[in-house]
Amino acid sequence: NGDRSDTIAQERLHQIFKKRATYGYQVYRMWSWILACLFLPSAIGQIVNVTIFTESQCPYCTRLLREQIWPFYVNRPGIMNLQVIPFGKGNCEYDYNRNFHCQCMHGPTECDLNRLQNCAISYFPRRHLGLITCIQGLTTLREAFSRCLSRLSVRTQRKLIECATTQTGELLNYYSMVNTHRAGIKIWPTMYVNGVFFDRSYPVDQKLCELTAWC
Repeated sequence: NGDRSDTIAQERLHQIFKKRATYGYQVYRMWSWILACLFLPSAIGQIVNVTIFTESQCPYCTRLLREQIWPFYVNRPGIMNLQVIPFGKGNCEYDYNRNFHCQCMHGPTECDLNRLQNCAISYFPRRHLGLITCIQGLTTLREAFSRCLSRLSVRTQRKLIECATTQTGELLNYYSMVNTHRAGIKIWPTMYVNGVFFDRSYPVDQKLCELTAWC
């Protein structure tokens, strides 16, 4: 069934992006190498690779992003090579029309917000942290649109809204689910630093600064 889902996902990806082949390829490649980044060596031992598996309505994930990751990113730019993978505990299945439907731990709204976060990551591969942090922990997709997209251009807003409310976003959720399941994640948030699990028993900034001379 997993192989069948992957086949249908590939077909859906081709259908959705057939008029935007380059963009579709970038999206596919991004989700293909995201897990590999867990094990990439840091450049000259200074850039720290950080991967975080999250759920958009998990309160612990919200605190981690808002209180530790975002402030560190703002105050010490250039240190983190960060990947955030929004999905959590859940599953995606396809129907007879080959459309994907995902179920998330905290309900349909969490899947909606996960979609928007995944769309933000795909549209802004290197500059999405502020946007996904804004979306994180909100109560509805409409609230996320009004609070987090208002500073973007109208054209970009429309693209993100379309992505988050169609199979484009659901397919991105599917790939996020695949990477979450492949990593064997059981608790959220789960964080890896330079490929090693970090239990967050002490502040994130302290851990990251142990691994770089740039702090």
